[in-house]
Amino acid sequence: MSDSLLHEPVAVFLTIMAVILITPLLTQRVRLPGIVGLILGGMLVGPHVLNLLATGRTIELLSSVGLIYLMFSAGLEIDLYQFARVRNRALVFGLLTFTIPQVSGIGLGRVLGLNWSASILLGSVYASHTLLAFPILSRLRIVRNEAIAVTIGATVFTDVAALLVLAIVAGAQDGDVSTGFFVRLFGLMIGYTFLILFGLPRLGKYFFRRFTTHSVEFQFVLVALFVAAMLAELIGMHAIVGAFLAGLAINYTLPRRSTVISQVLFLGESFFIPLFLMYMGMIIDPLAIVSNVETLLTGLALTVAVYSTKFAAAWLTRRLFNYSRDELFTMWGLSQAQAAATLATILVGLELDIFPLSVFDGAILMVLFTSITSPLLVERFGMRLHAEPEPVEHATQFDRILVPIANPATQEHLINLAGILARVNDGTLLPLNVALDRGGHIVGLKHQRELLSAEVLQDPDTNIQPVRRIDTSISKGILRAALENDASLIVMGWRGKPTLQQSILGTVLDEVVWNAEVPVIVGRITTPINGMTRVILVVPSRSLNPALAEKTIEIVVSIAKTINIPILVLTAVSYQASLSDKVNHAKAEYPAKIMTLGGDAIQEVTQHASAHDMVIITSMGSPGRFRSGLGRIPEQIAAAISSSIVVIHYP
Repeated sequence: MSDSLLHEPVAVFLTIMAVILITPLLTQRVRLPGIVGLILGGMLVGPHVLNLLATGRTIELLSSVGLIYLMFSAGLEIDLYQFARVRNRALVFGLLTFTIPQVSGIGLGRVLGLNWSASILLGSVYASHTLLAFPILSRLRIVRNEAIAVTIGATVFTDVAALLVLAIVAGAQDGDVSTGFFVRLFGLMIGYTFLILFGLPRLGKYFFRRFTTHSVEFQFVLVALFVAAMLAELIGMHAIVGAFLAGLAINYTLPRRSTVISQVLFLGESFFIPLFLMYMGMIIDPLAIVSNVETLLTGLALTVAVYSTKFAAAWLTRRLFNYSRDELFTMWGLSQAQAAATLATILVGLELDIFPLSVFDGAILMVLFTSITSPLLVERFGMRLHAEPEPVEHATQFDRILVPIANPATQEHLINLAGILARVNDGTLLPLNVALDRGGHIVGLKHQRELLSAEVLQDPDTNIQPVRRIDTSISKGILRAALENDASLIVMGWRGKPTLQQSILGTVLDEVVWNAEVPVIVGRITTPINGMTRVILVVPSRSLNPALAEKTIEIVVSIAKTINIPILVLTAVSYQASLSDKVNHAKAEYPAKIMTLGGDAIQEVTQHASAHDMVIITSMGSPGRFRSGLGRIPEQIAAAISSSIVVIHYP
């Protein structure tokens, strides 16, 4: 093959970006998934057709990053609590979709004249699968469908098992298949998995408590991703397994829809993952494949084996778990794609002289076919799953969240909490500042403009509508702005304990709490949102109207799901019955626990709460001099613990 036509960095990068931009648009016009366009575009500009670009070290490096990003994205998108509920089913499908192809591959290898080692390795070539069509799942928003979650979970099993077979066969080639080899390999794998899934979330929480700038958090996630991938390679696993586990760990650590995750995924989905798919097309030589009869027959045999065995596994799983026809074909389409572990296996097999060149080229043909049909099937049948989505509970109290802003520097954690609640629930954040009218002299207009243009209020992923107001008092301005802007919730900062003067004369907070026509969330947030570990709901005696129990649980579950942390409910005996059903219902989709609150509520909360928990207290305080509108219990809890405290006050 002659040198590629393009060498200048600008021309090379322009060609790459043109393929990434144009080919998906063209294929979508003819009702083909954009993934197909990227693969075909890579084939067109690659060394085997137009020869515009060479598969040099730089493109190989960037495509490897794209593959790691693809598996990392898959881990990030999994609903961990749903995955925990379907892990047994994922294991069943993983066993079926690995074992059936593995056995058939051994038989096919013997028919092709391969020895036992090569035949076993051939089975592992297509026993695994790559989530090549995952961007389609994400776009159709069907990742949390149970059948899809089962298929994604099975990816971990099939890829690890396939790469384990590769390690064993490679060890056999080197003469190292002793008992010590297996003990060392399995020990390293178990230790590595434990380190990533349990160590990384704890390290992440510790890091995010101390560093809260978006750029530093973004850099931490990338470093964690590639450290996990590198460690996987060092112990004999493939980097993609490390990337997938890192995605699960970061998923457990950070809130869903957080700004950091959005930034990380944007970088991968806009450049690195498309470049990987493009590279897949560049390495395919269509003329060499179709001109050699042995290669063509081998490729067709492998392709038929993939389609039939993966369908058999999906069909058996459907019969076992009563999935629909559309779910069956989506699972089949998703599990048939061969790319990541397949390419790693065939490349190593060729380098170790385990596979002849005809098997290598035939496997590449199989990769080409499955790379095209997988997204086509997922697009067609996955769209039908999306057409009838399960009903999604929409927390209307987070539709329009009004947040009075006095000092963004000290209210940053509170603003972040309100912002992520609005973003996750497709609501609107209404940051408000009130300038005072002192008998015709307006005080604070310049400061108002500066406050409402602060960096913390510039999140492009959140619908933010700043509210500027002039009024005769802060409290009147907040209450009137809430009415005029149809606020469904008011979120305000709180010191935890008023001064003596404030106790006697009242505060702005008291005025708003006493007179607001919508719920008010009052927060003293001492820990960054990304560093919190648990939500504790405290419901003391006579603190809640029983009719509001369901709404309270909905708010708490929404906050916990947003921050991605479990729930503990400490409730007085009088509320035990009314809250138990609500908590058990919430537990079906999110980890929650309920405990009885004894006589000394303050002492029990102190025993259960840590510095990094968020303690939520319900309040129905009423106006009265020498008494806070929130009641004494919130103040006493705030004085007793250093945890973040949120008080939900109902009108």
